[in-house]
Amino acid sequence: MTASEAPGDQTLFARKATGLVRGWSHFDGFLYAFLVGNTIIGLWVISFAPFIEDVSVFWSILLCAAFVALEVIVYAAWVATVPRAGGDYVWQTRVFGGPVGFVLAATGWWFILWHWVPIYANITVIAVVDPVLRIFGADGTVTWLSGKDGIFVSALVVIVLSSAYVGLGMRGYAKVQRWTFFIGMAGLTAAALLLLFSSESDFVGAYNREAADLYGASGNAYQQTLEAGGTDWPSLYGGSLEGAITFIPFLLFFLLWPNWGATLAGEVRGVSSFWRNVRTMGAALSLSAGAALVFVVLIDKTMGWDFFMASSNAYWAGEAPIPDYPAPVMFAAWLADSAVVQFLVITGAGMLVLSWYGSVFLSSTRMIFAAAFDRVLPEWTASVSARTHVPYVALALMTVPSVLVSALYAYWGDFATYTLDATLVIAITFLGTALAGIVMPWRLRRAYEASPVAALRIGPVPLVSAAGVGFAVFLVVNLVLWLRDDVYGVNNDDSLIYMGVLYLLAIAIYVVATIVRRREGMGLQAVQREIPYE
Repeated sequence: MTASEAPGDQTLFARKATGLVRGWSHFDGFLYAFLVGNTIIGLWVISFAPFIEDVSVFWSILLCAAFVALEVIVYAAWVATVPRAGGDYVWQTRVFGGPVGFVLAATGWWFILWHWVPIYANITVIAVVDPVLRIFGADGTVTWLSGKDGIFVSALVVIVLSSAYVGLGMRGYAKVQRWTFFIGMAGLTAAALLLLFSSESDFVGAYNREAADLYGASGNAYQQTLEAGGTDWPSLYGGSLEGAITFIPFLLFFLLWPNWGATLAGEVRGVSSFWRNVRTMGAALSLSAGAALVFVVLIDKTMGWDFFMASSNAYWAGEAPIPDYPAPVMFAAWLADSAVVQFLVITGAGMLVLSWYGSVFLSSTRMIFAAAFDRVLPEWTASVSARTHVPYVALALMTVPSVLVSALYAYWGDFATYTLDATLVIAITFLGTALAGIVMPWRLRRAYEASPVAALRIGPVPLVSAAGVGFAVFLVVNLVLWLRDDVYGVNNDDSLIYMGVLYLLAIAIYVVATIVRRREGMGLQAVQREIPYE
């Protein structure tokens, strides 16, 4: 059945054109992919290194990036072959059928992103806002932000800004991305230069000075931090292969996302070129991993790796002489004995986090839109604003539930533990796309053979299939580690049950949609066998 042969006078899809426009360049796609895994987030993730025995941070970052490069190949191939808004949802439904594709994508791109809002807010507060407030002596506000009201209000700020970014439309948000990226990289570069041109003795003096001025610490705070957090750590370049591998599940919170713009494929110019897609996602991955490597090398040189590990360990254990999160950018800024310079460096680099907010809703709205375009959701859910081409109903379906989830996160203490599997659920969705990529050359033969990807092979094996196998194995290994080892904090029974409820919600929506459409004389499976209109 084709769209023109649908029952009655209806087409299979909600309408004959999406209403979306190709408002982004590949450079905009690169910025988006980098900002969702930006360096501020990466340094926060690396602070969990003390949890892994015999950890090898430097080699773990390199190893993780190498494996995630397989993800880049798989997603670049999918985007070049089926460049449609909705990404994983469209590809998985066309390969595996509607039920599997919808359930995986709805849970991984729609429901789970509500739970990332308070996570985004928390990282912003501890890595950027608190250090700035300390400069101004606003200790009471720092305390308030760590309380229930502060947590909720900071989450609301993320919701408002993210909604505003998406509401600007693709072209408007592209401008926000560019300004925040360049300002953020300027602040990050300034922090790196302060570390580069300072010695370890300079840092010890700066740390003790600011610990006394900002926190009222007495004595040698640097030494006290070492004593509180311990000094028996592997060197930055040491550790073991096992330590490098077992740290990767932490790093995926930071490095798994160069494909984050794949759901926007229908709105980026030139995505039919496989190699341009590889360069876009690969550049984002390279910059994310490369900037993190530069910073850990500079931390090792100027702060001392034992200090970084000790300060992180003491902070997460609640035993640090300085109670705030040991933000590396904040520590670098302290090397300048000037409140003005410190403020500029911290807030400048913090713009990377501010720009990160758009990613929490933007990609998800396109998954919701694609499901509505397929008529799984009511047609009005695919409504697009006339001027900015924003799927505003889909945006509301992200915004409103996020407020409720943020309130639960802030005011119901147990709920925070329910969100621990936020990365795991998305990884499962990506696994679905990896498996779909393995069989793409046969399941979507016509689209595959018409794409430039068809010419790319490793001997007799299609490149996308080979990369799909490698990426799928990588994800399965990490899923096993997440679920097996307590150290990652995600195999909490309550969290797993809660995530199961989210999957059941997706199943319920699809069952209801199937019944409603059948009564209207159409089958959803017929829709989801066709490539949607642009």
